[in-house]
Amino acid sequence: MHTREDEIFMLIKGEALLWLGEERMELNEGGIVYLPKNIPHGYRITSDTADLLMITTPGGIEGMFRQAGRDVTTPRPKDFAITPERLAEAAEQYGQIILGPPR
Repeated sequence: MHTREDEIFMLIKGEALLWLGEERMELNEGGIVYLPKNIPHGYRITSDTADLLMITTPGGIEGMFRQAGRDVTTPRPKDFAITPERLAEAAEQYGQIILGPPR
C-alpha cells in the first residue's frame, strides 16, 4: 500500500489479476486501473509473460526499487536475492506498507 503516491497500472500485454481493497479485477491487454494512495492493492501476472506500465505520482518510489534491487547494467552478483527483509526495509523508508502477497 502506498502512503505517498497514487498509481496507474496499465497492462500492455498479457493477463493479470488485480486487487484494489476488496475488489478483484481481471485485466487483459490494454486494461488500466487507478490505484489511489492508502488503499491496499496487489496484482498477480496470470499469463506466461506480460508487459506493464506503472506510473506513480508524485515521484520518489523509484528509490525503494533502487535500494531493494540491483543495477541491471552490471553482472548479477552471485547469490543475489531480494529477501523479504530487504524489501521491507526499503519499503518502510519510502512510505510503502507491505501487507502480504495477493490472495
